[in-house]
Amino acid sequence: MEEKYEIILQKSTILLAEDEDNLRESFKKVLHLFVKDVYDARDGEAALSLYKKYSPDIIITDIKMPKLNGLELIKTIRLEDKDIPIIVTSAYTDQDFLLESIKLSLVEYVIKPIKESKLNSILIECAKVLSQKPQTIISLEDGITYDLDNKILHFVDKDIVLTHKEVDFFELLLAHRGNLVTKQNIEDKLYIYEEAPPSALKNLVFKLRKKLPVDIIKTVSKLGYMIN
Repeated sequence: MEEKYEIILQKSTILLAEDEDNLRESFKKVLHLFVKDVYDARDGEAALSLYKKYSPDIIITDIKMPKLNGLELIKTIRLEDKDIPIIVTSAYTDQDFLLESIKLSLVEYVIKPIKESKLNSILIECAKVLSQKPQTIISLEDGITYDLDNKILHFVDKDIVLTHKEVDFFELLLAHRGNLVTKQNIEDKLYIYEEAPPSALKNLVFKLRKKLPVDIIKTVSKLGYMIN
């Protein structure tokens, strides 16, 4: 998954509507690996209530649910938001719904259980939709922000322009925000098509730190780097 879309997903929320308790709980745990938060509901009415309360970024819903089925839920939401990415899950293929879903602009109609590779590709498509929003600004420490669309760091009234390699490095850390990214992993990503001297990464980090008003890049001794 490209770092840009990983970053978008990490700051996104999902509304999960699924009436099978065990399936919902296990699916919720998996989704938490990709996104900031997951709001779950066991029926359509509860899902609609959560949608109105939290305004999630992505919706994943089953078709067959009590009180308000998936089709009714989607139609109601589409009256308010024609762009929110929606994924429909089902234990079987519903031909009538497939025909109806063409009008509902779904990202995907997928049969359960969903394989991890399939989930990855679906969430990438959702992130692509979300990336079309006018601007994606990520707040960092000490008032620093990063403009994901324009690849610029901003502090107070100053824009900090990054080189292509600095952008790649910075977005790789953001994609794993709060976690260590090893030197080996970084070098494999940044220098995949070129021979780089052993000091290349160290010099890159040194030059980037000189541009920053506050050192938000944490060094984990002899292992790698991270951003909180």
